[in-house]
Amino acid sequence: MVENNIAEVIVNNPSRNVDRIFHYLIPQEKLTKVKIGMRVLVPFGNGNKKTEAFIINRVNHSDMSNLKEICDIIDEIPLFDEKMLCLINWMRERYLCTYYEAIKAVSPPGIGLKHQEWIKINREIDNDTIEKKVKNSSLQKKIVKVLRENDGCLEYSQVAFLLGSSNIRSSISSLQKKKIIIISNEYRSLVKNKTIRLACLAISREEAIDHLEMMRVKAPSQARILEILMENEFVALSDLVMFSQGSYSAINSLYKKGLIHYKDHVIMRNPFADKQFERTGAYKPTLEQENVIKLTTEHIRNSIPATILLRGVTGSGKTEVFLQIIDQVISMGKQAIVLVPEISLTPQMVERFMSRFGDRVAVFHSGLSLGERYDQWKRIKNLEVDVVVGARSAIFAPFQNLGIIILDEEHENSYKSELPPRYHAREVAQQRSVNEKAVILLSSATPSIESYYKAERGEYILTQMLKRYNNAPLPKAKIVDMREELVRGNKSIFSTTLKEEIEYNIRNRQQTILFLNRRGFSTFVSCRNCGYVLNCPHCNISLTYHINNNRLTCHYCGYKIKNVSICPKCHSSYIRHFGIGTQKVEQEIQQLFPDASVLRMDIDTTGSKFSHERILSTFKDQNIDILIGTQMVSKGLDFPNVTLVGILAADMSLNIDDFRSSERTFQLITQVCGRAGRGDIEGRAVIQTYQPDDFTIQVAKNHDYLAFYKNEIQIRKQLNYPPFCQIISILISGTDEQAVVRKINELILDLKKQIKESGYSKVCSEILGPTPAPISRLKNKFRWRALLKCADNLEIRKLLNNLLYEFYNNKKNAGVNLTIDINPVNMF
Repeated sequence: MVENNIAEVIVNNPSRNVDRIFHYLIPQEKLTKVKIGMRVLVPFGNGNKKTEAFIINRVNHSDMSNLKEICDIIDEIPLFDEKMLCLINWMRERYLCTYYEAIKAVSPPGIGLKHQEWIKINREIDNDTIEKKVKNSSLQKKIVKVLRENDGCLEYSQVAFLLGSSNIRSSISSLQKKKIIIISNEYRSLVKNKTIRLACLAISREEAIDHLEMMRVKAPSQARILEILMENEFVALSDLVMFSQGSYSAINSLYKKGLIHYKDHVIMRNPFADKQFERTGAYKPTLEQENVIKLTTEHIRNSIPATILLRGVTGSGKTEVFLQIIDQVISMGKQAIVLVPEISLTPQMVERFMSRFGDRVAVFHSGLSLGERYDQWKRIKNLEVDVVVGARSAIFAPFQNLGIIILDEEHENSYKSELPPRYHAREVAQQRSVNEKAVILLSSATPSIESYYKAERGEYILTQMLKRYNNAPLPKAKIVDMREELVRGNKSIFSTTLKEEIEYNIRNRQQTILFLNRRGFSTFVSCRNCGYVLNCPHCNISLTYHINNNRLTCHYCGYKIKNVSICPKCHSSYIRHFGIGTQKVEQEIQQLFPDASVLRMDIDTTGSKFSHERILSTFKDQNIDILIGTQMVSKGLDFPNVTLVGILAADMSLNIDDFRSSERTFQLITQVCGRAGRGDIEGRAVIQTYQPDDFTIQVAKNHDYLAFYKNEIQIRKQLNYPPFCQIISILISGTDEQAVVRKINELILDLKKQIKESGYSKVCSEILGPTPAPISRLKNKFRWRALLKCADNLEIRKLLNNLLYEFYNNKKNAGVNLTIDINPVNMF
């Protein structure tokens, strides 16, 4: 028997029914080519349909008989190596996901295959024979006619479209059996290499000179093209046309005469090719910075896996610490991953890193096209870069010698994926650290409660930078009681204090950031006559009014309707807009300060490519007076001329049904305030609230993280919330509410029974629910949920994983979905 001639594969199929390893024979001619991490085509199922699959191992024995053979190899190089395969297996166990979901997470974007089925008329059969064979079927006659009208070959979907019918499969099969048509299948990657066609001489220079003399009169365009190619080894066809003032037909004529060759050249799609980054050097570190750099690099140099938590106040120079650590990482021959929580942070971070490290930096985030992200992945894979800067998915960058993983603003919720596999980038980083002996640096002015608790217990190494880089003071914050503003007759969204501060800044050409974590113009539309509120017909959520397109929008499912002026229920005209969003703030600012320049930064203004960068560059370069934004402006931005921050509704996130609401409020206020006073002028912050005496708001005003942490950790301990347990959300959704309620009650009853019988009651402290989820209907699906409080226990995860498989293998559960999320960050 040939050694390791059997491939263990995972098929590209999201169903849990096929979430297992399948065995296929490797054909003799492919034995040296098949490697772990490659994709192959395999015959799958009873119909032997060609299906994409991922190689995860090679063995020389299988308990299965009559193994099928691999059809073809898709990739030239593996998509993942054995280190990444270890991570895939860990994610499958940790996040209760399938192999397919874990593999998709670590694979480069856009690599999926597009299947095309081509229908061709068999040219070996004469027309008379074809006519006889199809005379009894009008549909078969039509198919043959359509094919003949299109050079005898069409893609299956095109045939169906031209006939105006999707029900042609049986007729196609019949034509194939009669050998009238031939069916061929093609599999193409969704993302391909970008190529340009080059031309070069196919003859010697001396021969070209001979042809040149004959062409100057009869074919001057061709002569000019030959002259250019005589002076250059390769020239792009587009450049040839431009420089010769000729045409593509002239080039093609030279090709047909055999005077030139064509060559396709792969080029990288570089989103930053047109940008110039001025090279910068390192700053002299402060004593605090130097201590962090020294501690971190010692661990990296000695390949000691460790998680270091850096609590550094806003403006303390954390990014410069990253740069200087990475500089040393590169000198050791290792690589670095830098994660940022928001795309809005990427432009400034990319500029800092490319100015320091040049083109040895790759960028990964959803604002790039699939092709650009794929090419960035290839650069990493080909060892062309040392540093990756990106959002959450950059944690899977395929480095071979990883030295450090940095999570900037480590407390941010966006590091947790809300789609399968529901991973947290911090946890994945820690697993990569163990597998690859890398160091993790978690950085934040307001670390998550869980991270700081681990640092207190010695699981993380705590380092601190408590002074700003230029020794500037932290912004002086002022709390404004909006209840008193109402008593004084001020019904505006701006307090008198904030108006005066904005006025001062405009007068002195200093910049202001206004923060409100809600986009749109108004948060709901209601009838003052009958009280009717316009809700989304697909979700239990009110529609938000957007003034720019005069539409009401659901921010959960995307449903949109034109704004209404008549109540749909009582038909009165007493329709009013209530609540405020960033659009309304922008409108009122323009009315109050008509001469001020204003920019708005939220999801509505950042939908296009590089829109974040354009807004931030405009704000900086044109010294725009006021930037209004949602949480996109709350962190990471560094503008020396911003001296004032206004927080318009500081208590908005306090009253959410989520045990993390106080933590998020503290983090947001502290981070937003930290945008002010980062230059030579002292910063100010105005915090508007209807709950001025709330403890969270008071300590945030004073930038007192330790006071907040000590209070919050006691509450968490008393209520047994993370970090003292993990919370697991068990949610069932479906279009039939009665079926949803019945299924979740059955499931929770069964879960309680299994926990009791297995003896896990000690590690499972509590099951809350089932109850309707906070958003009880979403995208036409009713949602019921239960919360399980338990220890971080492998056996519990196995029990829940079995629960998932049993649920989806039970045909009685058709029509309902089960989602299990470990430590969700959004409790809706």
